[in-house]
Amino acid sequence: MVRKDMPTVCEAFYYSCEKFPDRPAQVFNPALYNNDHQGTFTYKQLRERVEYLAGGLMKLGINPQDMVAIMSPSSAYWTQADMAIANCGAVSVAIFPTLSLGEVLYIMNDSKSRILFVGNESLLNHVLAGIDQMPSLEKIIVMDLKYKSNDSRILSWQDLINLGQEYLKQNYDKYEQRWKSVKLENPYTILYTSGTTGQGKGVILTHWGAASRMKGVNEFFARYNMSVTENDVTLCYLPLAHIFDRGSCQLMAIWQGACICYADSPATLLEDLQKYNPTWINCVPRIYEKIYITMQQQLAASSLKKSIFEWANRIGDEVLKYRTNPNGTINMSPDFDLMGKLPFGLKLKYKIADKLIFSKIRGLFGKRFRFSFSASAAISPDLLRLYYKAGLAVLEGYGSTESFNACILNPITACNPGKMGIDANGSIGRVAPDGELEISGAGIFAGYLNKPEETKAAFTEDGWFKTGDVVEKDANGYYKFIERKKGIICLAIGKNVAPAKIENLFSTSSYIDQVFVIGDERNYITLLVVPNFTYFVELYKQNNIKYDEKALVWSDATGVLICNQVGPEFIETDLLKSKIAEEIQRVNEQLETFERIKNYRILTKRFTEEDGELTPTLKPKKRVIVEKYKDLIESMYK
Repeated sequence: MVRKDMPTVCEAFYYSCEKFPDRPAQVFNPALYNNDHQGTFTYKQLRERVEYLAGGLMKLGINPQDMVAIMSPSSAYWTQADMAIANCGAVSVAIFPTLSLGEVLYIMNDSKSRILFVGNESLLNHVLAGIDQMPSLEKIIVMDLKYKSNDSRILSWQDLINLGQEYLKQNYDKYEQRWKSVKLENPYTILYTSGTTGQGKGVILTHWGAASRMKGVNEFFARYNMSVTENDVTLCYLPLAHIFDRGSCQLMAIWQGACICYADSPATLLEDLQKYNPTWINCVPRIYEKIYITMQQQLAASSLKKSIFEWANRIGDEVLKYRTNPNGTINMSPDFDLMGKLPFGLKLKYKIADKLIFSKIRGLFGKRFRFSFSASAAISPDLLRLYYKAGLAVLEGYGSTESFNACILNPITACNPGKMGIDANGSIGRVAPDGELEISGAGIFAGYLNKPEETKAAFTEDGWFKTGDVVEKDANGYYKFIERKKGIICLAIGKNVAPAKIENLFSTSSYIDQVFVIGDERNYITLLVVPNFTYFVELYKQNNIKYDEKALVWSDATGVLICNQVGPEFIETDLLKSKIAEEIQRVNEQLETFERIKNYRILTKRFTEEDGELTPTLKPKKRVIVEKYKDLIESMYK
């Protein structure tokens, strides 16, 4: 099979299956999959499984362009279902497994999905509570080989496989004709925006969108000597219902014949990095922040360790100067001869700092790490430099659901902390007179499902997509994210404030975990502050400070045990209040007078996705938070 310059998702899938039949395509913990294939699917085995699933869907009457929804945590089966839906000519509709029943009903009815895949029995029960309100739904597939049900509306994963095996015995030619007849202009998937300020919209992404974006990725990566090949391995743990891991993990791997490893859950991220040793991963800024701050607290647990950590960071600052290009960007390429450029004395100090500190940070990401991506929100430039000191190439980029993932990216040879990157992956950007970023080229979506007016409003008269994000572009072509157009705070005094600027200044704080910036139509900026409860628990222990330990609520996020909630007395100690006040002062010193935080309130609970305060990519849901804490917010303006 010859690779086309612009293949459909189906053609790209079959190309890798035929070229790399014996290479691993999927690796996972077999204990979570009833020991399915002992935890490994080669590309040959993946092809067989996808064909059986697609045949099963065709047996159930799925026609070209029909909608089939997937509601599941990320898993090997999620990818198999997605490829099966595409190969029978249908359109996958991605639903976050954390959505409320009302949100699920909206997506199912808006898309008129005929079949729904659910990841487990708990999600099945969640959906069954509203099944009578989904008139288009005909069957539910539980993604579990051994699930049993007497309900005729429900099939197990094995039931669908069996249906497909029987169907393909007599109809393989029909199946082959089906996937080969898929056109580039056909929809591949519908992804619903997470909606930080309102109801999400169904973004129609086509096979052309996938093909043009992947072609652009290949060309951009080759230009900077960072191409992904069949020898690479990625780790999937972010939601596949979001475009970030769907594009930069699943599709990028399938396009190149690389291997996708699947984390047991987001909570086992650090453990899975050690188990699978991926060559590239995706992270959102909050995860980079939590990993680094946790590591910092471990490496600086005592006065001596803290002194060593701070000394190593100062050495790292000196070393970064030798990675710096004439235009101020930083070369993080593995081909860069850093040790050959360092003076003897600094080289010796760096080797010591690396052995004591930086190698331990690097080791968190496994033994084969090449680079990682950061997207979905701006990442602090100070945080990026901390990773660069440890030799970790974290590449900030920018994209959206509507642009089919990253359209702006920092090249590995010229990383620019504080900037999202340059035009990349086949896209071209421009800045409108009001500062809004507009995008053209590869990957652009075909419109919003059932929303012609919103679709029209999303584009300029000459066909460029209006991102809704305000940016600045420098002389070297690098874009700096300022804020969502709708997210910019307009003070009553006539000044505009970008919350992202304030939020980023707290990102490397050991004492503050989360902040929420307030000020729209007010005279000044205020803040809701969530302390780093986990760190204060340790500080209280060291200082023998008593509090109600029974009030603590813990969770295991990304492999790190963190405290999510405390009692009221926990935040009333002089130690906590003084540390928070110091952090507020530190940040205020870096802000313009009108941007400074004039008042704040300390919360006893973290913002979480489970409580509806964060989107699945950990962005704050502004309306929810403002409504939930309206009395506390009003108290800061009295």
